Amino acid sequence: MTGISYEISRRLKVTIKFHSYASLLALGALACQSEPVAPSSAKGLTLSLAAAHKEIQRGASDSLVMTLTNTNRYSVSLSTGACEPSPFVKDARGVTVVPAGGGWVCIAVLLRLVLAPGQQFQRTFVWETGPFAPGNYSVYATFSAEDVHLTTSAEVVQLK
Repeated sequence: MTGISYEISRRLKVTIKFHSYASLLALGALACQSEPVAPSSAKGLTLSLAAAHKEIQRGASDSLVMTLTNTNRYSVSLSTGACEPSPFVKDARGVTVVPAGGGWVCIAVLLRLVLAPGQQFQRTFVWETGPFAPGNYSVYATFSAEDVHLTTSAEVVQLK
């Protein structure tokens, strides 16, 4: 009988751990649904995003300029992917519409990015708005390299 009660206690313990883990996972997923959660600055690097237009006619192009700045007093050298920094666009429901499917497919090319003190690295993404319905969209950018993970705050762009 003690073997049975041990099994029951063990199952209850595992179930409680699973529910706690599931709750944390659900809470984390909800947090990620609304706004990016990584900082825009870390380790002396700052990521910013500038949309060319805050209001734009549907079908027109909008340029999203992503800028990584080294604010350190020394050079920084990082290994990163060819698609960094990466832009994202979410619709009013919080669904990622750019890139389609929610994640970028990028060629497996590693780049060595060396930034002198104060130096900037820019990447421009042209958002073709033709396929999207009029409304408000949130645009933001991310950058990941080695142990640096940055995300800009979201800007609202209105398609008319």
